[in-house]
Amino acid sequence: MKEPSYSDDSKDEWKRIDQALIPADLLISMPQPECKGLTLLTDVMINATVCKIGPHIGQITAPYSDDIEIVLDVAETIGRRMPDSMERWNGFWYDGQRYDRGLVDDRHLETWVRNSKTGANTKVCIAATGESVPAIDDCISFVLWAEAGFPYPPPTLDDRISFVRDPEHYETEKRERRLAREEAQRAELLRKDLVRGKQLAHHKALLELDLECRRIRNLGWHELIAEHESAGPPTDAISSALYDLRISLLSMPAPGHTIGQH
Repeated sequence: MKEPSYSDDSKDEWKRIDQALIPADLLISMPQPECKGLTLLTDVMINATVCKIGPHIGQITAPYSDDIEIVLDVAETIGRRMPDSMERWNGFWYDGQRYDRGLVDDRHLETWVRNSKTGANTKVCIAATGESVPAIDDCISFVLWAEAGFPYPPPTLDDRISFVRDPEHYETEKRERRLAREEAQRAELLRKDLVRGKQLAHHKALLELDLECRRIRNLGWHELIAEHESAGPPTDAISSALYDLRISLLSMPAPGHTIGQH
Protein backbone atom coordinates (compact mmCIF):
# COMPACT_ATOMS: atom_id res chain seq x y z
CA MET A 1 0.00 0.00 0.00
CA LYS A 2 1.26 3.45 -0.90
CA GLU A 3 2.02 5.62 2.11
CA PRO A 4 -0.12 8.79 2.33
CA SER A 5 1.77 11.96 1.52
CA TYR A 6 1.63 15.03 3.69
CA SER A 7 2.51 18.61 2.97
CA ASP A 8 5.15 20.33 5.01
CA ASP A 9 2.42 22.32 6.77
CA SER A 10 0.57 19.10 7.67
CA LYS A 11 3.77 17.54 8.96
CA ASP A 12 4.49 20.59 11.07
CA GLU A 13 0.96 20.54 12.48
CA TRP A 14 1.22 16.84 13.21
CA LYS A 15 4.52 17.36 15.00
CA ARG A 16 3.13 20.30 16.97
CA ILE A 17 0.13 18.36 18.22
CA ASP A 18 2.22 15.26 18.88
CA GLN A 19 4.60 17.22 21.09
CA ALA A 20 1.75 19.10 22.78
CA LEU A 21 -0.02 15.87 23.74
CA ILE A 22 2.89 14.04 25.38
CA PRO A 23 5.81 15.65 27.25
CA ALA A 24 9.20 14.46 26.03
CA ASP A 25 10.19 12.85 29.34
CA LEU A 26 7.01 10.76 29.34
CA LEU A 27 7.29 9.83 25.68
CA ILE A 28 10.67 8.13 26.10
CA SER A 29 9.30 5.88 28.86
CA MET A 30 5.93 5.00 27.33
CA PRO A 31 5.39 1.32 26.44
CA GLN A 32 4.87 0.40 22.80
CA PRO A 33 1.02 0.09 22.95
CA GLU A 34 0.79 3.65 24.26
CA CYS A 35 3.17 4.94 21.58
CA LYS A 36 1.17 3.26 18.82
CA GLY A 37 -2.02 4.83 20.13
CA LEU A 38 -0.43 8.28 20.09
CA THR A 39 -0.49 8.26 16.30
CA LEU A 40 -4.26 7.73 16.28
CA LEU A 41 -4.84 10.31 19.02
CA THR A 42 -2.84 12.88 17.07
CA ASP A 43 -4.83 12.11 13.93
CA VAL A 44 -8.11 12.45 15.84
CA MET A 45 -7.02 15.80 17.29
CA ILE A 46 -5.96 17.14 13.88
CA ASN A 47 -9.49 16.49 12.62
CA ALA A 48 -11.25 17.55 15.82
CA THR A 49 -13.70 20.44 15.63
CA VAL A 50 -14.54 20.64 19.34
CA CYS A 51 -11.47 19.56 21.30
CA LYS A 52 -8.42 21.82 21.52
CA ILE A 53 -4.89 21.34 22.80
CA GLY A 54 -4.12 22.93 26.18
CA PRO A 55 -4.26 24.86 28.39
CA HIS A 56 -1.02 23.07 29.37
CA ILE A 57 1.23 20.52 27.69
CA GLY A 58 -0.35 17.07 27.76
CA GLN A 59 -3.89 18.41 28.16
CA ILE A 60 -6.98 18.57 25.93
CA THR A 61 -9.90 20.92 26.52
CA ALA A 62 -13.45 20.44 25.23
CA PRO A 63 -16.37 22.85 25.71
CA TYR A 64 -19.33 21.23 27.47
CA SER A 65 -21.61 24.27 27.34
CA ASP A 66 -21.33 28.04 27.09
CA ASP A 67 -19.78 28.29 30.54
CA ILE A 68 -18.30 24.84 31.16
CA GLU A 69 -15.13 23.18 29.84
CA ILE A 70 -13.86 19.65 30.42
CA VAL A 71 -10.08 19.26 30.59
CA LEU A 72 -8.44 15.87 30.00
CA ASP A 73 -4.84 15.47 31.14
CA VAL A 74 -3.57 12.90 28.64
CA ALA A 75 -0.07 12.81 30.11
CA GLU A 76 -1.27 12.12 33.64
CA THR A 77 -3.81 9.55 32.48
CA ILE A 78 -1.02 7.61 30.76
CA GLY A 79 1.58 8.21 33.47
CA ARG A 80 -0.60 7.02 36.34
CA ARG A 81 -1.02 3.62 34.68
CA MET A 82 2.71 3.02 34.29
CA PRO A 83 3.91 1.10 37.39
CA ASP A 84 7.55 1.72 36.46
CA SER A 85 6.87 5.44 36.57
CA MET A 86 4.94 5.52 39.86
CA GLU A 87 7.56 7.53 41.72
CA ARG A 88 8.01 10.11 38.98
CA TRP A 89 4.26 10.36 38.33
CA ASN A 90 3.18 10.18 41.95
CA GLY A 91 1.35 13.49 41.70
CA PHE A 92 0.37 16.20 39.27
CA TRP A 93 -0.09 19.94 39.18
CA TYR A 94 -3.11 21.93 38.05
CA ASP A 95 -3.55 25.69 38.40
CA GLY A 96 -0.71 25.87 40.88
CA GLN A 97 -1.93 23.02 43.11
CA ARG A 98 -0.47 19.54 43.49
CA TYR A 99 -2.79 16.50 43.71
CA ASP A 100 -2.17 12.84 44.54
CA ARG A 101 -2.83 10.42 41.73
CA GLY A 102 -4.53 7.53 43.49
CA LEU A 103 -4.39 3.97 42.19
CA VAL A 104 -2.27 3.22 39.15
CA ASP A 105 -4.21 0.19 37.95
CA ASP A 106 -7.67 1.78 37.61
CA ARG A 107 -9.09 3.27 34.41
CA HIS A 108 -10.05 6.68 35.67
CA LEU A 109 -9.22 9.52 33.35
CA GLU A 110 -7.47 12.57 34.78
CA THR A 111 -10.23 15.06 34.06
CA TRP A 112 -11.29 18.47 35.30
CA VAL A 113 -14.40 20.60 35.08
CA ARG A 114 -13.79 24.32 34.62
CA ASN A 115 -16.10 27.30 34.63
CA SER A 116 -14.81 29.36 31.71
CA LYS A 117 -16.46 32.53 33.08
CA THR A 118 -15.32 32.42 36.71
CA GLY A 119 -12.28 30.13 36.51
CA ALA A 120 -13.68 27.83 39.22
CA ASN A 121 -12.48 24.28 38.64
CA THR A 122 -12.58 20.87 40.26
CA LYS A 123 -11.41 17.37 39.52
CA VAL A 124 -14.12 15.00 38.24
CA CYS A 125 -14.25 11.21 38.32
CA ILE A 126 -14.70 9.82 34.79
CA ALA A 127 -13.84 6.17 34.30
CA ALA A 128 -13.51 4.19 31.09
CA THR A 129 -15.56 1.00 30.81
CA GLY A 130 -15.40 -2.19 28.80
CA GLU A 131 -12.37 -4.26 27.88
CA SER A 132 -9.05 -3.08 29.29
CA VAL A 133 -7.03 -1.11 26.72
CA PRO A 134 -3.98 1.17 26.80
CA ALA A 135 -4.57 4.45 28.57
CA ILE A 136 -4.15 6.47 25.38
CA ASP A 137 -7.02 4.51 23.81
CA ASP A 138 -9.24 5.69 26.64
CA CYS A 139 -8.09 9.25 25.87
CA ILE A 140 -9.09 8.75 22.24
CA SER A 141 -12.51 7.57 23.41
CA PHE A 142 -12.82 10.72 25.51
CA VAL A 143 -12.07 12.94 22.49
CA LEU A 144 -14.63 11.10 20.35
CA TRP A 145 -17.15 11.38 23.19
CA ALA A 146 -16.50 15.12 23.42
CA GLU A 147 -16.76 15.53 19.65
CA ALA A 148 -20.18 13.82 19.84
CA GLY A 149 -21.38 16.35 22.44
CA PHE A 150 -20.79 14.31 25.62
CA PRO A 151 -23.87 12.04 25.31
CA TYR A 152 -25.03 10.23 28.47
CA PRO A 153 -22.75 12.04 30.96
CA PRO A 154 -22.15 10.21 34.28
CA PRO A 155 -23.76 11.60 37.46
CA THR A 156 -20.31 12.53 38.77
CA LEU A 157 -19.89 14.97 35.87
CA ASP A 158 -23.28 16.58 36.43
CA ASP A 159 -22.46 16.97 40.11
CA ARG A 160 -19.11 18.68 39.50
CA ILE A 161 -20.62 20.97 36.87
CA SER A 162 -23.20 22.11 39.42
CA PHE A 163 -20.35 22.85 41.81
CA VAL A 164 -18.23 25.00 39.47
CA ARG A 165 -21.25 26.94 38.22
CA ASP A 166 -22.05 28.20 41.72
CA PRO A 167 -19.86 26.74 44.49
CA GLU A 168 -21.62 28.69 47.24
CA HIS A 169 -25.09 27.61 46.15
CA TYR A 170 -23.85 24.04 45.66
CA GLU A 171 -22.44 23.90 49.20
CA THR A 172 -25.66 25.38 50.60
CA GLU A 173 -27.77 22.75 48.84
CA LYS A 174 -25.33 20.04 49.86
CA ARG A 175 -25.58 21.14 53.49
CA GLU A 176 -29.38 21.26 53.30
CA ARG A 177 -29.48 17.77 51.78
CA ARG A 178 -27.17 16.51 54.53
CA LEU A 179 -29.34 18.07 57.24
CA ALA A 180 -32.45 16.58 55.63
CA ARG A 181 -30.82 13.13 55.55
CA GLU A 182 -29.77 13.46 59.18
CA GLU A 183 -33.29 14.53 60.18
CA ALA A 184 -34.77 11.59 58.25
CA GLN A 185 -32.30 9.25 59.95
CA ARG A 186 -33.23 10.60 63.39
CA ALA A 187 -36.91 10.18 62.58
CA GLU A 188 -36.32 6.62 61.45
CA LEU A 189 -34.34 5.81 64.61
CA LEU A 190 -37.14 7.28 66.74
CA ARG A 191 -39.72 5.24 64.83
CA LYS A 192 -37.69 2.07 65.40
CA ASP A 193 -37.29 2.92 69.08
CA LEU A 194 -41.06 3.37 69.40
CA VAL A 195 -41.67 0.06 67.65
CA ARG A 196 -39.17 -1.69 69.93
CA GLY A 197 -40.75 -0.01 72.95
CA LYS A 198 -44.20 -1.22 71.93
CA GLN A 199 -42.88 -4.71 71.32
CA LEU A 200 -41.18 -4.79 74.72
CA ALA A 201 -44.31 -3.48 76.42
CA HIS A 202 -46.39 -6.09 74.61
CA HIS A 203 -44.07 -8.93 75.62
CA LYS A 204 -44.01 -7.64 79.21
CA ALA A 205 -47.82 -7.51 79.26
CA LEU A 206 -48.07 -11.07 77.92
CA LEU A 207 -45.61 -12.29 80.56
CA GLU A 208 -47.53 -10.48 83.29
CA LEU A 209 -50.81 -11.92 82.03
CA ASP A 210 -49.38 -15.44 81.94
CA LEU A 211 -48.08 -15.17 85.51
CA GLU A 212 -51.39 -13.77 86.77
CA CYS A 213 -53.36 -16.51 85.02
CA ARG A 214 -51.21 -19.17 86.66
CA ARG A 215 -51.65 -17.52 90.05
CA ILE A 216 -55.44 -17.29 89.68
CA ARG A 217 -55.74 -20.93 88.59
CA ASN A 218 -53.96 -21.96 91.79
CA LEU A 219 -56.36 -20.04 94.08
CA GLY A 220 -58.82 -21.82 96.27
CA TRP A 221 -62.57 -21.36 95.73
CA HIS A 222 -63.06 -18.81 98.50
CA GLU A 223 -59.84 -16.95 97.59
CA LEU A 224 -61.03 -16.71 93.99
CA ILE A 225 -64.44 -15.35 95.04
CA ALA A 226 -62.86 -12.80 97.40
CA GLU A 227 -60.41 -11.57 94.72
CA HIS A 228 -63.13 -11.33 92.10
CA GLU A 229 -65.37 -9.27 94.39
CA SER A 230 -62.54 -6.90 95.34
CA ALA A 231 -61.12 -6.50 91.81
CA GLY A 232 -63.87 -4.27 90.45
CA PRO A 233 -64.72 -3.84 86.76
CA PRO A 234 -61.90 -4.33 84.21
CA THR A 235 -60.12 -1.21 82.92
CA ASP A 236 -57.70 -2.58 80.31
CA ALA A 237 -56.93 -5.66 78.21
CA ILE A 238 -55.11 -7.50 81.02
CA SER A 239 -57.73 -6.84 83.69
CA SER A 240 -60.41 -7.85 81.16
CA ALA A 241 -58.64 -11.14 80.45
CA LEU A 242 -58.25 -11.86 84.17
CA TYR A 243 -61.91 -10.94 84.77
CA ASP A 244 -62.99 -13.40 82.08
CA LEU A 245 -60.73 -16.10 83.54
CA ARG A 246 -62.17 -15.68 87.06
CA ILE A 247 -65.73 -15.82 85.67
CA SER A 248 -64.83 -18.97 83.77
CA LEU A 249 -63.30 -20.64 86.83
CA LEU A 250 -66.13 -19.59 89.14
CA SER A 251 -68.61 -21.14 86.73
CA MET A 252 -67.00 -24.58 87.10
CA PRO A 253 -69.08 -26.98 89.25
CA ALA A 254 -66.27 -28.00 91.56
CA PRO A 255 -66.63 -26.27 94.93
CA GLY A 256 -64.16 -27.52 97.51
CA HIS A 257 -61.54 -28.39 94.89
CA THR A 258 -58.50 -26.36 93.99
CA ILE A 259 -59.40 -24.23 90.98
CA GLY A 260 -57.75 -25.34 87.76
CA GLN A 261 -56.99 -28.91 88.94
CA HIS A 262 -58.87 -32.03 87.87
